[in-house]
Amino acid sequence: MDQTANKLVTFSRKLQFEDLSRRAIVNAKARLINCLGVSIGAHDALPIKIIRKLAYPSTIGPMARTFATLTPTTPDLAAFVNSAMTRYLELSDTYIRESVSHPADALPGLLAIAEAENCSGEDFLLSLIIAYEVQCRYVDVVPVNQLGWDQTPVVAMGTALGASRLLNLDKAQMLNALSLALVPNISLNQTRTDRISMWKGMAGPAGARQGVFAALLAREGMSGPDQPFEGDYGVWKQLFGEQYQIPIPSRFTKHTFAIEETTIKSFPIRFNCHAPTLAALELRKKVKVRDIKHLEIRSIRQAFERWIDLPEFWKPTTRESADHSLPFCVSVAMLDGKIIPETFSAERYKDKDVLSLMKKCSVALPNEYAELAYEIRCCQLIVTTKKGKKISVEIEMTPRDDARGMPKKILESKFNNLTKPFLKSTTRKKILSLCWRINKMKSVGNLVTLTGIDET
Repeated sequence: MDQTANKLVTFSRKLQFEDLSRRAIVNAKARLINCLGVSIGAHDALPIKIIRKLAYPSTIGPMARTFATLTPTTPDLAAFVNSAMTRYLELSDTYIRESVSHPADALPGLLAIAEAENCSGEDFLLSLIIAYEVQCRYVDVVPVNQLGWDQTPVVAMGTALGASRLLNLDKAQMLNALSLALVPNISLNQTRTDRISMWKGMAGPAGARQGVFAALLAREGMSGPDQPFEGDYGVWKQLFGEQYQIPIPSRFTKHTFAIEETTIKSFPIRFNCHAPTLAALELRKKVKVRDIKHLEIRSIRQAFERWIDLPEFWKPTTRESADHSLPFCVSVAMLDGKIIPETFSAERYKDKDVLSLMKKCSVALPNEYAELAYEIRCCQLIVTTKKGKKISVEIEMTPRDDARGMPKKILESKFNNLTKPFLKSTTRKKILSLCWRINKMKSVGNLVTLTGIDET
């Protein structure tokens, strides 16, 4: 018996809705609202248009619908399209410990299964909290990114186990689903280096699709490889060279669920650029951009060391590179006083004023910051003015800060701002109302219906 797989499946089968704290349930609803907001906001994005073409209408078998267009298709394709919409704007949520997870990538996959199988809102919320726990506890201890691997299998695992719970699979089937999600879907972190392509935002959604497909295969009787983690050619030996103990809970009293600890993003950029962006917004109150001779950005080595020497870090040529570029994020925040989706659709990373300020930037990665991370994420911006004056701003952020969560008023404002171009006010209000009381819904299908956009 693969003890790691057994531990993950046992947890996914044992957890009951009654075990969930009120805080966990509220946070799950908040992630759903955020997911639908950022998804609808990405409706017109080019990568979404590309993959939407492959979600052919389906008339037989289990079906789920794509957000916005409401195309009925297979659950795995609906998961891929909808998760890609969730991921595209870089505004969903993040969890960073030993490595990085974007756990909301799994949410549309679970919603697709819940719609296809006519599951209740309560069942959906439970599956979502399971998926978050699996993904986040894995990256608590496993150095996925540092050793050259990408996030696809992490999302696939969480989605497969959450979907398995919605499908009422037995233990043997769930073990097969987990293996089928994991073994065929190992992915390379080349996705997030050099010139970053559209696939950066599609890698997690690919995991959501494969997790859904794995669970459906397992339901039909497909067996997966034995020992996916602990076998001679399993994950531990082949990818990491050692075995890790994933801190999955066996008791739930007073447990803080992972969904309570992720951070809903305020800016459409890489999460490690958030603290520097906040520092830039403070710094611009103290100095005018035209007076800057040099701007030193001091941040954490773990987040940026491998990027420093890449040309795309200093002169992005794609949206995907720009939202990961520390000098760009700091510079455009200093100039514009904000970073919003239109920052990238307008290709601000190509503008002369931004490139000029970026040329005045340097990046330092102090040892003391590296020693504190990720328990404390430090950033300091130090300006030297043309007159030789030094002006600085320093910001520290902790997991406790992250876990405070986005206030309801700000979350709903974010949702409305993103969806206003596509949905009527009455529809937006209905979606928010249904999300906050989704645990009372007998079926989640009505919620998906409300995402439909009338393009006539």
